[in-house]
Amino acid sequence: MNHPLRIFTLLLILALGWAGLAQAQSEQVYQVEVVVFSQASGQLAAGQSPGPDWAERAVLLDSTARSDVRNIDQTRYRLGTEARRLNDQGYRVRLHKAWEQPADDNLRVAVTSGTENAQGIYPAQGLVRLSHERALEADVSFWLNHNVQGQAVSEHLRQNRRLRVDEVHYLDHQGMGMLIRVSRL
Repeated sequence: MNHPLRIFTLLLILALGWAGLAQAQSEQVYQVEVVVFSQASGQLAAGQSPGPDWAERAVLLDSTARSDVRNIDQTRYRLGTEARRLNDQGYRVRLHKAWEQPADDNLRVAVTSGTENAQGIYPAQGLVRLSHERALEADVSFWLNHNVQGQAVSEHLRQNRRLRVDEVHYLDHQGMGMLIRVSRL
C-alpha cells in the first residue's frame, strides 16, 4: 500500500471511530434521581416563585408521552437509604423522584410532588437538564412552595453542578437541600 493510501485509510478509520463514539454518547441513557428536602423547623428563605410558565419547553415527567423519558419504580430507587436517614435526622423529604432519560443537552425534565393548587403551583417542583459539553453537568432549578398565613412563599434552589457518574452530589440552599445521583444504564 502506498503512503497516501495508508494515510487516507488511517484517517478514515479515525473518522469512523469518532463518529461511532459521538453516536454512542448521544444514545447514552441515564438514570437520574433527586431528593429535595427542607429542615422541619427551619426558617423560610423566601426566593423567586415559579411562574406559570416554569415548565415551558420541558418534558413533564408524570405526564409525558415520550418513550425515552420514563418514571422509575420506587423499588429501583438508589437514594432510599439517604432519604430515610434525612427523615431520621429531622429533615423533611419534600420530593423524591427517579427517571430514565437519554443524553440530550436540550432536554429539560420537570418533576413535581404533591397536589397542584389553583395557580398551577406544587408543594415541590423543579427542572433538571443534563449536559455533556465538556463533562457531565446538571443544571437544576427547584422550588419548595409554602402557604404561610394565606400567602404563597417559595424557596428557590438554582445551581449548575459538574457531576461524576454513580456518585451522590449534595446541593445546598439556606432552607433546603438536594441530593442528585446520575447513573448510566
